[in-house]
Amino acid sequence: MKWRHGILFFATFAALATPSYAKDIKTVQSLIRSGDYVSAHDTAIALETADALALAAESLARQVMLGEVEKLKKTSKKARKLAEQALEIDPNHQNARLQYVITDGFVVRLTGDVSAWMKKLPQKSFAKIEAYRADFPDDPRGDALLAAWHLAVVRKAGNDNAKKWFEASVEDGQRLYESALAASPNDPVIALNYAFALIALDDEFFDNEKVKTLLEMVVAMPSEDDLAQKTITHANNALLRFQDTDSLKNYAESFLDGEPTI
Repeated sequence: MKWRHGILFFATFAALATPSYAKDIKTVQSLIRSGDYVSAHDTAIALETADALALAAESLARQVMLGEVEKLKKTSKKARKLAEQALEIDPNHQNARLQYVITDGFVVRLTGDVSAWMKKLPQKSFAKIEAYRADFPDDPRGDALLAAWHLAVVRKAGNDNAKKWFEASVEDGQRLYESALAASPNDPVIALNYAFALIALDDEFFDNEKVKTLLEMVVAMPSEDDLAQKTITHANNALLRFQDTDSLKNYAESFLDGEPTI
């Protein structure tokens, strides 16, 4: 019975391959936690699975977020493509969906204002975030991403135009960030981006006490991996600049734009 031998071979191969694959995925996750994003990306790419491709996208997304690559838009597009490839394999893969939304947001942010408006990129980005929130309502990062969208649009377009053109507002941004923090109070990335987004707005929206509280919250959070450690460092650096509003604003804007923080 040749087919039985074939099934037995396949089952044996699968039994041997699965632990190895799990080990490889854990290796990628460990590399990401340690901050070795280049090795994480290269290792993940070779695995060619939805899990691995999503992690490859995440490794690039973290580098863009931290300003650790020179070609921000090119890297963001590469990360978005990896997330898309993961979704072609598994359309419901949560991390792939998350990385797709995050990296798409980077691409929109790095596109010139006129081009972004002409192509209706802010509206398209909003729709993608809302779709993620609808499909994964228990993930507070969905609220954080939509909050970041609101405050980024206000920052770019101004408060009045943001409301008129995109129905974006500071109030909705803060409400959504507060919701995300309530659900995930020890996430330094959410808290830091909230603080920096407020700092980067016009002075009329700059609430000293609120921003300082957020930064101090970040500093007190556990540094579980490279991203958390660097996020805490950014919060510390911002607190050191707190008495110099111009320096603080320049620092926050540089971080949000993926540029070197001076």
